[in-house]
Amino acid sequence: MGRIIIILTLLLPGAAMAAGEGAKYFITIHNGAYNFKGGAEQMEESHKALLGMIKLADSRHVRLTLLFSAQYAGYIASDPSRMAELESWKKAGHEIGGYHTGPDTRAWDGYSDLPEETLTRAHKDYKPKTKTPGHREYFLALGRLAFEIKAGCVTGRADKDFSAAAPEYEACSGTDNRGGGAGAGEGFDGVNNYLTVYGNNKKSLSCSHPADRAGSAASKKAFLSMASGVYGASFKSSPGEFGAFYAWLEFLKSVDPQGLRGFTVSEVAEGKLLPEKKGAAPVDVPASKKIPALVQPEARKQEFPRIRPVKSLNSQEEGVIFGKPGHNNRGERRGYCGDGICDIFEQSNTGGPCPRDCGK
Repeated sequence: MGRIIIILTLLLPGAAMAAGEGAKYFITIHNGAYNFKGGAEQMEESHKALLGMIKLADSRHVRLTLLFSAQYAGYIASDPSRMAELESWKKAGHEIGGYHTGPDTRAWDGYSDLPEETLTRAHKDYKPKTKTPGHREYFLALGRLAFEIKAGCVTGRADKDFSAAAPEYEACSGTDNRGGGAGAGEGFDGVNNYLTVYGNNKKSLSCSHPADRAGSAASKKAFLSMASGVYGASFKSSPGEFGAFYAWLEFLKSVDPQGLRGFTVSEVAEGKLLPEKKGAAPVDVPASKKIPALVQPEARKQEFPRIRPVKSLNSQEEGVIFGKPGHNNRGERRGYCGDGICDIFEQSNTGGPCPRDCGK
């Protein structure tokens, strides 16, 4: 009997990790500005996806770190029912943080401490009509969601003053927290073997972005290679990334069924889960490797393909559709609305775009 148990343990690495300490993890959700033409409608779709993500995380006992732009904070604060939802998220243990894209990124959220002349050079489409709001206005907007903002992701490094005012716990891509000659490559950007401390005692964690088939496989491989440490993963609150998020939670469930190894960003930074190491401020990720932020609709062809959960009697990998949204690999229509399948996204959004699929 003992020999059989040993063999099963070797064959099931996920079960072995769950039985031991294993790597811990956190998940951040980026809720961007949508400050472009047509953005208001897309923010509503994003909010529906966010509700589904949080509901799914709650069912898996996973607490999220929800990072909001100032515009998204305004959207939530403008409606009492959305504020009530926010309070329920906090009570469930989810963390509220900040998300800012600077003027030297392709999806600038419109907030900056740079003078107008410098802004014109940093952002070619900058056409000032009124005074550009800075970090004070940004944090006033976020203050409507939470009294204290500890965690965040500030992208773009042109605006030094804004970066200096950023939340004390940073969770973005771009910081190498592996050390010890650990493996490189996609997926390993989520490995944190220590906490980088820089500047005025700011602490930085790094995340992967497992939003397509290759990224998901690479992130799983990197996670399973860790005997300890903390793994970070990041997603956008969009219908196009709901399936990837679903797949990641299914993977986490296989290695941590009760969600005992999941933490928020602040809990990782404050809980002495990682040793600290002094380092330089995190560098911005090259444009070719950035998380596709909230780009203009005409640029959406460059986004990652959608991954949607569907019912499956087989493996969890077969239960996720990868590829071009709305079609199978033969070019035939399949997918979301009107397919007669009440999938998990539609179940989480009963007032969403496909109520008939769920018998509504």
